[in-house]
Amino acid sequence: MILLCILILLALCGPAHGICGQTCGLRPMGTSISSTRVVGGTDVMPGTGAWAGIASLNCYCSPEACVHICGGTLVSAQWVLTAAHCFINVTSPLSDWLIVLGATSLSQQGPDVEVRRIKRLILHEKYSPNIEHHDIALLELDKPVRCRSSIQTACLPGPSVKVSELKNCYIAGWGDRIVKSSGRDVLQQAKVQVVDNQICNSSEWLQGYIHDFQVCAGQGGVGTCQGDSGGPLVCQDKRAGFFWQIGVTSWGIGCARAKRPAVSSSTQYYYNWIWSTMGKKPAPAVTPAPAPTYTAAPQPTVTPRPTQPCPFPREKLQQFFDLLKDILRYLKEKLF
Repeated sequence: MILLCILILLALCGPAHGICGQTCGLRPMGTSISSTRVVGGTDVMPGTGAWAGIASLNCYCSPEACVHICGGTLVSAQWVLTAAHCFINVTSPLSDWLIVLGATSLSQQGPDVEVRRIKRLILHEKYSPNIEHHDIALLELDKPVRCRSSIQTACLPGPSVKVSELKNCYIAGWGDRIVKSSGRDVLQQAKVQVVDNQICNSSEWLQGYIHDFQVCAGQGGVGTCQGDSGGPLVCQDKRAGFFWQIGVTSWGIGCARAKRPAVSSSTQYYYNWIWSTMGKKPAPAVTPAPAPTYTAAPQPTVTPRPTQPCPFPREKLQQFFDLLKDILRYLKEKLF
């Protein structure tokens, strides 16, 4: 009976495998060590479950290696959200690109990592490469991925989410600093401050270049750099432990300069575009959730279900289960 109970608990507390969208917004921060990359960031260590939704977009692939171009995030089993400008002035055909999910190190291999090709690229119809307006895109993968602890979808904030009230914001990526420092390819993360658009638009900051479809984040010494484009800007829900992806890294003036924060495309602004482009309805709503508000003709808008942590540590139960098996084996040998 004890064995049966433990097996049931293990099954209940294990990560959801195979079905993407049941959970989203897994915590970005895991065990980390100090680093000098992503400009003021830290290493994201493998096996922590951190940044489970992030993807690396690779191009110029040869049998020996691929080149990381941009970041992205999984938003459903077969779709990755990224920046439109990642595909401008790139001569390599889409068939040569590889999308890597589940890895914190780009050289990482194994059962936790999945690699896909691009079936279809959809740039926002109003994307303007000269001024980087509406810098957002969706990639349809050649086949769905199987979600697990290392691969989960991002939580996208619908109209009812008050983004201004979110806290603890982070960025992540495999940006340019990786290539120019120690040569390692470990994912970087950093805590950043979201800057109000009115301040970001002031004469001392970005001088009127910011619009309501953009979000500013970062400060002097901490921020994104080349190669972090398309990656996530996430902030923690004020009532729970999961994180909303509020931005897709777009552009910046230099890297992490004072009063020159990085600019991201607002996922809340493009919420309906993202879901309609994928041809899907939004994921099930969080409960309880505030009533949605509308700025146009009423459309049903609901938000993804956050990750619900298991009350029992899976690792501890597994250790106890293994110990119990040893005890039973010992008793069996003594009795028989």
